[in-house]
Amino acid sequence: MAKTRKVTVTVPEQVADTLSKWAESGDIDSVSAYVAESVQQRMNRDESLRRLAAAFGGPPPAEMVADVLRKLGRPDLINGAA
Repeated sequence: MAKTRKVTVTVPEQVADTLSKWAESGDIDSVSAYVAESVQQRMNRDESLRRLAAAFGGPPPAEMVADVLRKLGRPDLINGAA
């Protein structure tokens, strides 16, 4: 099991209420686990974007991103097309 450390974060009241309801109903294991997983996913995404930027000398061309998203069957969030 990974070593953990308690931190305090501030979130909008609606977010806190929803997370508490989800935890109470069993939809999520715990608020802490949900937040930790979400933060890890964001960190992974940011690191991937940093690596892409390093490989391209900046952000990859929007057309290239749109093409990859299309091939993956994902919505084109760059150009606003679904």
